[in-house]
Amino acid sequence: MEFKRFFKRGLLFTAPLWLWVLAIGVIDPFDYFDVSHTFTETAKIENAASLNSLIFNMLKEVHHPCENLIIGDSRAESLPLERIDQDSGQHYFRLSANALKLNESIDLFYFANRELPVKRAVFTLNFNEYNEYAYADRVTSVESMIHNPLIYLFDRSVAQAAYYVAKSSLTHQKSFSSVPPMGQDDFWNYIVAVRGREHYERFRHPDGLHQRLQEMAGFAKTNGIEITFIIVPHHEEFQRRVREFGLNDEYLRFKREMSQLGVRVIDYDYVNDITTVKANFRDPLHYNEAIGNLIADEVFRGPLVKGKLLDATWADQCAQFQF
Repeated sequence: MEFKRFFKRGLLFTAPLWLWVLAIGVIDPFDYFDVSHTFTETAKIENAASLNSLIFNMLKEVHHPCENLIIGDSRAESLPLERIDQDSGQHYFRLSANALKLNESIDLFYFANRELPVKRAVFTLNFNEYNEYAYADRVTSVESMIHNPLIYLFDRSVAQAAYYVAKSSLTHQKSFSSVPPMGQDDFWNYIVAVRGREHYERFRHPDGLHQRLQEMAGFAKTNGIEITFIIVPHHEEFQRRVREFGLNDEYLRFKREMSQLGVRVIDYDYVNDITTVKANFRDPLHYNEAIGNLIADEVFRGPLVKGKLLDATWADQCAQFQF
């Protein structure tokens, strides 16, 4: 009798916990368990993926591993996957995340290779990632979550995502937006002034990161993996911030060191009719759909026209193309 009373009280006491587990399991905003599909994929992409694209995409890679990858930050998201598949004749998966750092891109490469041996990896990057201070370590924490469902069930980001997915499904409207509430011109100027200072005011050559890039290039060569880096274009207004913070020599050093990795590196970030035309960009850091299509066609089908193969000769010539 005492045991029954204790058991009932235990159930009553832990009822909120089990209700929470049930709610997260049913909503499953990042498809961790990939069982319940009560809430639509669209609602999860528009809300959970917008809130935390790293968790969303790493879990997609776990459930559906791909041997051909696009890896990078939000600038990789303007590369059209269907067009790339058509141009290359291969299926690619975009393993990207907002504000992804270059060290995290390398982490994602090794993570994906553990899920399924990688054949081709295409990275997007720019000089603003080639900085010792441009560092984060989120991939490790998401991997821990992948191996421990309890972390997923009680993670704050997962709880937020579940709320937005449920609210969106009930209201039939997107609930979460990462776009700041300001006009287009104000946002453009904010990126140039504020983000430019954040990226370039503190700089130190990333010796450790450079070594990791060399090690990854060696690993890829040993294992027959094709590596491509795309140095994505920035608008000239943002590129001038490199000069304004006295980093021209470091910028040229970045290109020389990238040219020495022994992998294919394609450079779009120089003075040309992409980088000098504002209409080619959604904001100073993000090229638009048309430029994404152009880059996809050149990189995955060829020939290179706007993009320049970054070899020793082009690295030396880059000094002529200062904004």
